[in-house]
Amino acid sequence: MTHTFIPAPEILDSPRGRRLAGATPAALVVPDLPALPASAPVVIVGGGLASLTLAARLWHHGIRDYLILERGTRLGGQFFERVAAVGQLILRSPYEHHPGAEGHRDCEMLDFARLNWEHLTATEQNEVRMAQSGQRAVAPLDVFEGYCSHVAATHGVTGQARRADVREVVADGAGWRVLTDRGEVRAEAVVLAVGEVRRPAPEHWDTTSTHVRYWDQHCERPAGGRHAVIGAGLSSAHIVHDLCNRGLPVDWVFRGTEHYQCADVNAAFFRPEGRAMFHQDSLEQRRSMLSVERRPSIMFEFRPRLQAWEESGLLTVHRGAEITDLQTDGEGAHLAIAGGAPLSVDQVHLALGTNTVFTAQVSGAKLTFHEGMPLMDEHTLQVSGVPGLYAIGALGSLALGPATRNIDGHRVAAARIADALREQFQASDSRPIATTPESAQLARRSA
Repeated sequence: MTHTFIPAPEILDSPRGRRLAGATPAALVVPDLPALPASAPVVIVGGGLASLTLAARLWHHGIRDYLILERGTRLGGQFFERVAAVGQLILRSPYEHHPGAEGHRDCEMLDFARLNWEHLTATEQNEVRMAQSGQRAVAPLDVFEGYCSHVAATHGVTGQARRADVREVVADGAGWRVLTDRGEVRAEAVVLAVGEVRRPAPEHWDTTSTHVRYWDQHCERPAGGRHAVIGAGLSSAHIVHDLCNRGLPVDWVFRGTEHYQCADVNAAFFRPEGRAMFHQDSLEQRRSMLSVERRPSIMFEFRPRLQAWEESGLLTVHRGAEITDLQTDGEGAHLAIAGGAPLSVDQVHLALGTNTVFTAQVSGAKLTFHEGMPLMDEHTLQVSGVPGLYAIGALGSLALGPATRNIDGHRVAAARIADALREQFQASDSRPIATTPESAQLARRSA
């Protein structure tokens, strides 16, 4: 096969559900036990990909006594549910963006893919070759999911997770009380890993009807009718591809031009010098940069098929269309478009993206915010002025910059938080740290 920098459209058809060597699917299942432990040195609120990354890092630091509280049934569950809801079969982050611990002798995702070489399609194998040569390459979702289960199994994460819905985190003297629907857990440190929420439609739009669904809502796969997809990003492209691939007519509506954007940012922010540049700016400049540097990233593998469907009439693209209203009745959904003819369809799919908001209920401590985002120490990811409270993922945006929302940003944050927790426990002499060759070496470096 000829190697190319542009993935072939066939990568969009990557299989799902393959039995991969080294994968341990049960390791992602969150135990549903009747009671929570009364205490844990570290409580991680949320069981997403950021938490999995942090757990792997803590393991290498010898910190094995922590507790992940996840309200869902699986680690990384929200991520995998969302990609399934849009029919996504590939990961848009490159192979080097994975939830393993950076800088340790772990099996990385590229190694995991090579281990499963015989299970990969020819197109997927070509992507692995591209990744090996240092180029950005597309990873299949089931390879990514299998690798996540491998990370969870090899770092003992499942045994440290429990199913619970965290209601409030309360500062209590030198520690914390984590209040859940299943009881209270006391902790010396708490890490908030609460993820992002979907961006809502305008309040006057009717989104309560069965004729309208958000991109991350599960529903029966439509059997027929005409569909409208609203949004220009990667999720909308996957929805359009899934619908057209099944022969369903689609109206694709968005204000600008399609760009199939994932959580992509200027590559400089994935490097130390880029993060250092971000830290030199004022808070106002940082907040502005978080949106400015979230740049469109063309996913060229979509283009041949979408262009062919548009030329055939199966796909109608409404570029530069401003939707002023969305209403429904018993027959379907009706879109009002500024300066254009109204559009009536059987089903509307809203793919409006996500928002970074502070959703955790923290009391008993004074948190400082800038435009809705908590201020944090850039070296430790500790919430400013609140000892023992850390945040990873989108909440760390003002400290780490645009890349913090990406899996690679999770690895950077996990490294800083793990170092900070080690120092916190050593300073307090509580020492929930197992002695391992790596943790001993880290301790000597700290000393």
